[in-house]
Amino acid sequence: MPVSCAAVGCTNRFIKGSEIRFYRFPVSKPQLASQWVQSLGRKGFIPTPNSCLCSEHFEQDCFRDYNGRQFLREDAVPTIFTASQSPGPDTLKIELRKNRGAVAPKDASKVQASQLSTVSEKEKAKERERAKLGS
Repeated sequence: MPVSCAAVGCTNRFIKGSEIRFYRFPVSKPQLASQWVQSLGRKGFIPTPNSCLCSEHFEQDCFRDYNGRQFLREDAVPTIFTASQSPGPDTLKIELRKNRGAVAPKDASKVQASQLSTVSEKEKAKERERAKLGS
């Protein structure tokens, strides 16, 4: 199974030789794991033992140097999540559900009756046309 970052919009994946490191959620430390999840900001996210975040989501002071190698501190919490990251699949599904099956033009008067899906919508459109012609 490929290792990839769980952060919304982050496309980092493990590549051998890359400087980007991956850190598993601390599921054995529930309090720290809940801080990671809260910081992640993914609604309803439940980390598994294989869930990871990449090193790009941690401040430099979250790491300690030991014999020339960088290690994540045991109490480190990820804090770097950019607002410009693309919306995740959950957000896209919500937007699609909101738009599904409805005709929502900017100017409802320009909608042809044949474009409307229900009989009541067609009747309302006809009434609006009659009202325009009558005034």
